[in-house]
Amino acid sequence: MNNQTAYLDTPDHYKIPLRIWQSSTKGKPKGVLHLSHGMAEHSGRYETFAKALNRSGFHVVAHDHRGHGESIGDCAGYYSKQNGWDLVTSDIGIVHQFIDQEFPSLPKFAFGHSMGSFILMGYLMRNPDCRLSGIILSGSNYSPPSKYKALQPILKAEKIRLGAQGRSPVIKMLTFGSFNNKFKPSRTEYDWLSRDPAEVDKYIADEQCGFFSTIQLWEDLTAGLIEISRPKSFQKFPSQVPLYLFAGDQDPVGGHGKGVSQLAGRFIFSGHQDVTIRLYHEGRHEMLNETNSKQVIAELTHWLNLKIK
Repeated sequence: MNNQTAYLDTPDHYKIPLRIWQSSTKGKPKGVLHLSHGMAEHSGRYETFAKALNRSGFHVVAHDHRGHGESIGDCAGYYSKQNGWDLVTSDIGIVHQFIDQEFPSLPKFAFGHSMGSFILMGYLMRNPDCRLSGIILSGSNYSPPSKYKALQPILKAEKIRLGAQGRSPVIKMLTFGSFNNKFKPSRTEYDWLSRDPAEVDKYIADEQCGFFSTIQLWEDLTAGLIEISRPKSFQKFPSQVPLYLFAGDQDPVGGHGKGVSQLAGRFIFSGHQDVTIRLYHEGRHEMLNETNSKQVIAELTHWLNLKIK
């Protein structure tokens, strides 16, 4: 397997860090999957998943979002001083252009986990004509715009109090604060990620994981969530592209399965014709790092094979 790193230039002079895992299986590769990771983590955590797809004949390209992984720089969890949501979504398009140039004849799939699923949705709702054979959303959620709008005045007040790069205990309590509640007595504050203690410990030990994001990132992300949660935004989403949503039914990010089901319902109501949802019993937030991860990857790979055109 051919593992590479690269950097892509953007119009605002930022360099997008890429990890590329190329399949070396015999025969022609089947397709390429672009992966968009979640908050307070990085693309390197997906190597096991990427190599499993490589063995099945798929290339994998993943990038680190601004303020994450190799792009942390001086401030973790910070997209940009301004236009953060516009920039982090437009980066998706730049990576897609790179994939089209490097692998022009292969079917292309887009995968987004958690925050990455929202960024991917934001990009696709603005660019519905992109050429994709399938879209995968992992650990995602739907909530009405009103929920996110209620957070905006608090964010504004905390930004005045602590500054754009400040990290607010109030915001942490209102977002991640309750995630571990259902898993008490908990061994760590990240038990909500996975039932596998080894995977939780790897996350905790990773210096590029576990930080709490800046107020500016939360402000940017909240504005983005309001945008993608509107009914008219779902109508702009590419309706002919197959969708695969998967999550644990105990994932607090997805409302313990309810938010994921509501998200699937929104797509179906908006006219999307091929929507698959898979909720895993007792699974938590990171199904690719769960105790049944081999099953999860096998079922996702099967779906990818079905959608190759």
